[in-house]
Amino acid sequence: MMRALGAIALCGAFTLGGSSPAVAAPPPKAQLKIVDAAKDGETRTAWLNCGPAGGTHPNARAACRLLEKVDGHPERLNVTPDAICTKELQPHAVVVAGRWQGRAVQWAKVFGNGCTMKAAVGAVIAI
Repeated sequence: MMRALGAIALCGAFTLGGSSPAVAAPPPKAQLKIVDAAKDGETRTAWLNCGPAGGTHPNARAACRLLEKVDGHPERLNVTPDAICTKELQPHAVVVAGRWQGRAVQWAKVFGNGCTMKAAVGAVIAI
């Protein structure tokens, strides 16, 4: 009986000792804070992680795909160049700041209204 208990204890020690330690997931390739502040309206903020897509952004995959097409340069986005927008004036200040594959990203722009903002940056600012 003692030998059986000793063998079980020894097997358990090998099993526990042989397991590999937990490895932390690598950090995302991009971490960006996105802010949309509408004049006389609300300010919305989200974190966007890419590679893998995630964060608090509600449509992280689509936003990451758009940014991948422009190598993480939001100023190069022009999602819907032929958009038809009204000329109503309700400014939106947009900020994208953080890191894209080790490079600092800092971009800000004021759009005349939500339509022109969405036409330019699409899912990136859909927060």
